[in-house]
Amino acid sequence: MAQRVRLAQACELAGLAEVEQAADALFAEFGIVFPPGAVVAEVTDPSEVLVVGEPPIGFAYTGPVDQALHLHQLAVHPAHGRRGAGSALLSAVVQAAGGRAVTLTTFRDIPWNGPWYAERGFVELAPEQWGPELTRLVAGETAQGIAELGPRLVMTHP
Repeated sequence: MAQRVRLAQACELAGLAEVEQAADALFAEFGIVFPPGAVVAEVTDPSEVLVVGEPPIGFAYTGPVDQALHLHQLAVHPAHGRRGAGSALLSAVVQAAGGRAVTLTTFRDIPWNGPWYAERGFVELAPEQWGPELTRLVAGETAQGIAELGPRLVMTHP
């Protein structure tokens, strides 16, 4: 079944934290527990967020980083997982990039992270290929302790 992806409405942003936290709970089986708080809670501009479902059951939070469109977060509520919502969101992000590269940071070995993105055309981006904004973003994740939770990588969809 095709999933309809659309821009988030301002009134939907607060509810996306619940989707993110439910999706983050799946990482516990790999020993990964994220710090309290939701990344999407920082979002104030709904034009940076694509959603699927009404109310949203998944979202993709993006923004410009260097010359690319960066995927800060993609999450689908586990109760709605494995039905194409994540793939639909990712495809919409690539389309929204309008020919620019799409970058992201993710866990290397978690099945629905590095391997999942690789199956959809993303490739690893070596540190010498990172722009200054992406370098700062990765350094920020490291400072927050995200890199200590498991092996990470930076990927791009050219």
